[in-house]
Amino acid sequence: MYYGTRRNSGYADRFYNYREIEARFAASGTCGHDIAKGDRIGWHPKLKKTQCASCWSRWCAENVEADMLERGWL
Repeated sequence: MYYGTRRNSGYADRFYNYREIEARFAASGTCGHDIAKGDRIGWHPKLKKTQCASCWSRWCAENVEADMLERGWL
């Protein structure tokens, strides 16, 4: 049975495939910025990608605004 392509299977580098987690150690995100232990970051479990706290909060805000615009609330 065919279940779709990698684009639809959770491997896409899209906002809804990321999870918000608390950083367990200091590292460098795949966005290129530093991550400190305890930061709220975005993590893609299948691609093992991370977004630093500032990139993640900005991306969340952009998606909330886009969702509100699409629903006609703004």
